[in-house]
Amino acid sequence: MQKLPITRCIAFSLLSLLLCSASSFAANTVELTLGAETYQVELAATTEQRRRGLMQRRYLAPRQGMLLAYSWPGDHRIWMKNMLIPLWVYWIDAGHVVIERRRLEPCIQQPCPVYSANGDSLYILELGDYEHPLAVGDRVVGIPGY
Repeated sequence: MQKLPITRCIAFSLLSLLLCSASSFAANTVELTLGAETYQVELAATTEQRRRGLMQRRYLAPRQGMLLAYSWPGDHRIWMKNMLIPLWVYWIDAGHVVIERRRLEPCIQQPCPVYSANGDSLYILELGDYEHPLAVGDRVVGIPGY
């Protein structure tokens, strides 16, 4: 059996890693408009998808994230257990308006703190630790109906 040169092995490994990383956002994504910018976010609509969230992710591109969608408005909470990166988190009401936003760090102590909004939300949007054109009172465009 012929051995591949080390540079080809490294290139193949990097390509595989890149494809695996990209595929996590390719399965079920929605396009949201925040201000004048378009974001591709993974949709988490099932209990299992919301529970897993962005755990173990090592990187989010500037316009990637996750939209946790619930079936009813309520006191929906999150934590940063098994998170490797900080996030900007936005709680969004049934009218698609941001009601709360927080920058959260990965949990490094047990038990992990739990975070919620001061009002009922229907969605939680998790984005990477970058500047985003989104503030409390802003409307998020492109959220699918649930």
